[in-house]
Amino acid sequence: MIAKRRTNLLYLFLLWILISLLVWPTFVVATTLFAYFSGQAWQLDAWNLIPKRDIVNQFLHGYINSAIVAVPLGFIAVIDHTLLSRYRVTWIFGGILLPLAGAAIASFFYKQPETALPSLVLTGLLLAVVYRLADVVAGNSRRGRLR
Repeated sequence: MIAKRRTNLLYLFLLWILISLLVWPTFVVATTLFAYFSGQAWQLDAWNLIPKRDIVNQFLHGYINSAIVAVPLGFIAVIDHTLLSRYRVTWIFGGILLPLAGAAIASFFYKQPETALPSLVLTGLLLAVVYRLADVVAGNSRRGRLR
């Protein structure tokens, strides 16, 4: 029983770290996809014009600055897993809190939430996919933790 609890705590800690580390790259991918499909992807053209060192420095600077949002989002993923992964019925909804958190961030922290809402919700959806893949890799798929 104690070994199972330790394994579960280790899994939750690793899930928190994984989601926290992937928030910024996922946000960058989501905003780039929206910009590309809307015809405003100037950053794709800038990759050829701006030195790669500057692009990497800007990405790392954004990565560090996003930690204040990334760590709580990782914790939301842990809460989501703890609440919704226990039974088969609720396992289906696992990961739903991440897009909802993206919508909440857009609503509360932006003056014009409609500009950031699609990117943040898509980021939450992509993180939910990663969350579900982590569940499948850990062997928690389609059954929940309790039988």
